[in-house]
Amino acid sequence: MTTVLPRSGSPVQQLIDSIALDPAAPDTFRSRPAVPLDASAVFGGQIVAQALSAAARTVPREREPHSLHGYFLYRGDPAAPITYRVERLRDGHSFTVRRVVAVQLGRTEQEIFHLTASFKSTSRTVSRPGANHQDPMESAPAPHRLPLAVDEPPAHVHPGVVRRLSEVRDAIDLRYVREPSTPPSGPPSGPPSGPPSGVRTSGSGTVTRVWFRVRELPPGAAAHEPALHHCLVAYLSDLTLLDSGSPCHRTGSPNDGSGSAVSLDHAMWFHRPLSADEWLLYEQRSPSFADGRALIHARIYQADGTLVASVVQEGAIRLGRTPGAVQQAAPLPDDPEIDPFSWAVAKPETD
Repeated sequence: MTTVLPRSGSPVQQLIDSIALDPAAPDTFRSRPAVPLDASAVFGGQIVAQALSAAARTVPREREPHSLHGYFLYRGDPAAPITYRVERLRDGHSFTVRRVVAVQLGRTEQEIFHLTASFKSTSRTVSRPGANHQDPMESAPAPHRLPLAVDEPPAHVHPGVVRRLSEVRDAIDLRYVREPSTPPSGPPSGPPSGPPSGVRTSGSGTVTRVWFRVRELPPGAAAHEPALHHCLVAYLSDLTLLDSGSPCHRTGSPNDGSGSAVSLDHAMWFHRPLSADEWLLYEQRSPSFADGRALIHARIYQADGTLVASVVQEGAIRLGRTPGAVQQAAPLPDDPEIDPFSWAVAKPETD
């Protein structure tokens, strides 16, 4: 998948413009024209971010998103704008809920993505300070001590992920935490052995950790785009997530680029204030892979250890298929036209 970036401004401004929307009608917004960068489908994280932005534009500025739940239905065509229609489900004293339907026009109008997002007031009169707890963040080396992911990607990372990171490297700084090798199951019996990698496997499962941040935001950017930091973190959350559920991460074996994957759904919870242009540690675990479906649980921490967000995604993974190959492929579960949003380019229309 490739992010569709406008060809103007700084790399970070291009990233912001890629999720920005223009009003088209009451509670209706449209993505901006852009030049596809050899894209055959719109990156799923971009659609999630745009849908959240559409919802935020119908909510008072003092209300911030605290959760979102989305389902990918069909591929997003990068050559056509996406229209986001917002339905106002609830405007309560503390909470506001919106439903967003993303639509593209082709031969017929087609809904490609559904999102429900909830917002909570941050004003002192309705906030609920008091009890507070979280799971602690495991220690990790500082990001400045780690190489850029596009320069030294771990061997088990899918080449499609590396290509996507290369396209946005001037806007997004992402670095894999180099984990010492551990046995495939059970607790380590001795000192770690083998070369460092971006994944740790132990009795508690497979853990992939990356540091990421958006490079310096233009002055005043957040003032013009509602929930900009939340939208950017939603975008960032989809960059490496589904790849973390691949069997290569479980075994630690090199990834030869075969196979494809599609995101089926995406959910996020924003627990505390966050900033997309500050370093965030993304801890990703895949507790289950069965029936061709991988489940990934993830947490996002600030550098000081504060848990700011949680993410869950399920995706369908096909093993042994080379991304981009023009060939007839086995149908995905229930829907042969569902679009890959992670490793692979979009399937041919004949699939």
